[in-house]
Formats: sequence, structure tokens, C-alpha cells
Amino acid sequence: MIITEARPAAQGSADLIRSAVVAGLITSFEVAAGAVVVEGSRLMLHGWTIAYARHGLGWTGAAQREPVCLGGLSGSGLVPESVSGSDDVDWVLALPGARLSELRGTMAELADVCQAWGSAVAALHRCGIPAGAQAPAAPRPWVLDPERLPRSMRQLPAASARAFVLRTLSSDRALRRTVDRVADRWTADRWIHGELSADRVLVQRTPEVRVRFVDLSIAGLGDPGWDLAGAVETVAELTGGSRAPWGSASEVCLRDYLLQGYRRAGGPAVVTAGTRALRVVGRAWQVAAALDQRATHPATMHPAAGYAGEATRLTRQLALARDLAERSARPGLVAA
Repeated sequence: MIITEARPAAQGSADLIRSAVVAGLITSFEVAAGAVVVEGSRLMLHGWTIAYARHGLGWTGAAQREPVCLGGLSGSGLVPESVSGSDDVDWVLALPGARLSELRGTMAELADVCQAWGSAVAALHRCGIPAGAQAPAAPRPWVLDPERLPRSMRQLPAASARAFVLRTLSSDRALRRTVDRVADRWTADRWIHGELSADRVLVQRTPEVRVRFVDLSIAGLGDPGWDLAGAVETVAELTGGSRAPWGSASEVCLRDYLLQGYRRAGGPAVVTAGTRALRVVGRAWQVAAALDQRATHPATMHPAAGYAGEATRLTRQLALARDLAERSARPGLVAA
């Protein structure tokens, strides 16, 4: 995708330009010709984004996780490749394609995308750990440890939408039992992405449909069922009405194509009703956080806050989570 017209690089970008030349991403002739542009961390050549700079010195925690995971999954064809520049700068190569949130198409075209997406998720879950490579544990989702939430999640205004989500999680018996079951079954023996939302999945449609993943800030070894359930919920968010990115396309059909692609590619996970329930709670938290940020009225769940549509969406998500939690108590039942 063309981002901008090429123009001479700013003097302040000289260090990144030199690093990109050392990495072999650009040549000094292209720099001299004015074909190179650096905007923030983004490197562009002739108007095309070709790489992003990552400064390695001082990386800690989640910021350090992504380069480690990119290194562990190097050569898989599922994530961006990284190359070393000069000093402390590494470069992450840009990937072709559009994000799922930007994708449009017929039902048949979306079905092909979902099958390829499922196959790519299966390939990720089946990736081995190369000798000498690092594979950090993926962080456990906060919803599996609601009794040990960080202080920032516990100190919330009682009338906030986020507090409403936490009260629902703690007060609903079916959800509490589901938390215990899913937490007890959590594994950390497969590569997972951690958050397969519509902005973290890239689709290249020509010459054939190919799916890759970006933003591995919470990736690592974890439970593949959590990943797969997240993809199922993303399909639900992309469909279901004129305002949804994929319009009125059938959620059930596209979900089935996603799971068919996953199973045909030998994916090891299944989606249980319990895992889906907690995934829905996690997405409800994101909706609640957006509500709290936008609403000016202190009682954000009240229509007077001016966001009755978002509040309705939130309550429907929590109702779905409770329903899935009830279903999860039935032995052997899978949600999808």
C-alpha cells in the first residue's frame, strides 16, 4: 500500500538512515536520490513502507517479548522477519496485505480468507522451537486470575463500565466456575499469538490468499484454545449488521470455514464454551474501557451518558458470556 509521496529524509533521521543502509534495506544511491523517507519508526522507499525500526537497548517486559518471539518464529512465514541494523537498532520488515478490519469482499471471498486464516493459526500452533531459540511463556490472561488484578484494574469508579464488567465476572456463579475450569486447564506448550484481533491479522489476496500475524507483544508459549477462541470472537465482531466491517455476512458460516481451515491443517485446539465465555468477557472489557474514555456522564452505563448503543452492546456481550458459561458446565460440549 502506498503511504505517501517520496521526499528527502529529514536530517534528524540520519541515524536510522545509516542503520537501514547497514542492514541492506536501502542503498546510499537511493538516499542521495531522495527516494528514502523516515517518519517516526517507519522506513519508506519510493513511497512504500518497507520496514519499521525497533530500538533494542533497554527493552524490558512486553517490549522485549516481540523481538524474542519474532526470532523464535523466524522462517515460519507467519510473522514479519527482522534484520539487524547498526548499534541498537533492529528492523522489522513490512508485510504485504490488508488488515482484516480493512478487508471487504463477497461471502465466497471471505470464506476463502477465513479458511486461510484458520490454516495459518494451525501452522502457528504447530511451530516447533528451533534449537537455541528462546520461547517465552505468554502472559496468562487477566480474566483467568480475577482475584489478582493489577491495582489499575481494581481502583475504578463504581459507576464505570469497567467496574460493571468486573462485578459481573465476580457475581455470576457460572462465570466464576468457568474461570476455575479454564484456568486449571491452561497449558503453555504451544506457540500462540495471544490476541488475534482484526488489526493484528494481515491478508494478502494475490497471487493466492495468504495470512500472517503482526504485533506479537503478548505472544509466546500458551494455550492454543485461547488463540482459536479469540479468532472465533473476531469473526463475530466483523459480522452481524450494516455497521460491521463484513456487513451481514453469516457469522456461523465464516466461523465454520475458519475452524475447517484450522482442523484440515492439523491444528491441536478445540474451542470450548468456557473459553469462549471468558474471551467474550475480555472483549467486553475493551468495550467498557472505550465507553469510560468517551463518556462524559459519570454513570457510563446510563443512556444519559450519550452512548446508549455502546452500553447496549456491552450488556449483550456480558449476557452472551453468561450463556456460554452455563453451556460450559455440560460435559463434552464444545462451542464451535
